[in-house]
Amino acid sequence: MKNLVFVGSHLGYPMDRTPLGGGAMVGLQLLRHWARASGGVRLIALGSGPEAPAPGVEYRRVAGEKEPDLVRMSEWAYGRFCREFERGTTAFLSERVEELPPASTAVVVNDVAEAPDMGALARLGYRQTTLWHVDVVDFFNRLYLGRIVPPEKLTRAYDRWERLGLGGLLPEILKLVFRKQKDAVRFSGSLVVPSRGMKENLLRCYGEPKLEERIEVVPWGVWDEGGLSEGGAETEAGRLRALHRIGPDTRVLMTLSRISPEKGIDLLLRALRLVEQSLDADLCLFVCGEPAFMRGASYAGKVRALAGRLRRTRVVFPGYLGPERKKAYFRLADLFVSPSIHESYGLSVVEAMKAGLPVLASDHYGVREALAESYGRVVSYASGRPEAELARALQELLGDPARLERMGALAAQAARGMDFGRSAEKVLSSALGLL
Repeated sequence: MKNLVFVGSHLGYPMDRTPLGGGAMVGLQLLRHWARASGGVRLIALGSGPEAPAPGVEYRRVAGEKEPDLVRMSEWAYGRFCREFERGTTAFLSERVEELPPASTAVVVNDVAEAPDMGALARLGYRQTTLWHVDVVDFFNRLYLGRIVPPEKLTRAYDRWERLGLGGLLPEILKLVFRKQKDAVRFSGSLVVPSRGMKENLLRCYGEPKLEERIEVVPWGVWDEGGLSEGGAETEAGRLRALHRIGPDTRVLMTLSRISPEKGIDLLLRALRLVEQSLDADLCLFVCGEPAFMRGASYAGKVRALAGRLRRTRVVFPGYLGPERKKAYFRLADLFVSPSIHESYGLSVVEAMKAGLPVLASDHYGVREALAESYGRVVSYASGRPEAELARALQELLGDPARLERMGALAAQAARGMDFGRSAEKVLSSALGLL
């Protein structure tokens, strides 16, 4: 029998009420799909949370005695947690070479920063597949450095630093960003990325042998989350319309993400201040999500302060939406907005499309490949005035309700072809194909 060991530090938490992001949700859905469909493969999951992620999966909690509070971690606490999880998962596999022979055991890593020691596992003979929910170097560059230099220059600078024997002097968080990602590129038999743009970025940054043929582009698509029936969702939507005074002429916008700096919610609120100056309309914005780790709490305070400055736009913070609430809120919206500074794919964008919503998004490589002009509008931030670009697009789209309705119908049609099940099977085939 073949074995598959799935490593995901965010596994083991109740995802219907825990804001851990899209990568964690993809990992959970992969396990659930494989448990239903992959007969003849022993599935073992390593995580840090207290709950088994899916029936039919052997779950091992790999963490300290105290359950980590992932949602509220600072960058430094997150770095320490990643190292602890790395040691635990590496030890788990190193101590079970006879039970889980490398020749018949595929290792799939759900997030690069939280991977085991991939070099140590490679020396034991394990074939490893990495799922790239985030290009950590690109994320770090955009969020902390403002992308003042291309990411390939950063990776080359780090290589020179290491060659000089100075790598040990770097802060632990930078080792996680640069060394862990470099190891993932070097030791992965297969690198699964959600967009061609990410693949091209990795090829520019790394000169590893045969890298291009080891990278497989697998857009995640969208799955059925269940939840309320269509009738139940409409009943709840009706209640919410009355609660929030949403009338026939109200234009409703929606975002859905964790509330953290890379999601660009502040840019959307600044754009709405500009829209209020020229568009005479009753506007309502739902900012759906909760603050998450790495500056989420302080950023949420900034977002609420900006929302308080709007005069003709009601801003509602419903919190984290599980599957049932999400269905109802999608029914309220006329337009879904994804104003992110960085987005590797955009799961919430595809979810909104499935719900029949047109999408306005910033121009990042993941969303660019998912959206067509007929049902989506992509805005570039290259001018240096992102709020002005967003405001211009909002005015254009909100001023034409009939166009939004047509775009929404086409979005739903496109989403029907974005099947998560096919993507899950591709990943499984890729990982087991290394054996």
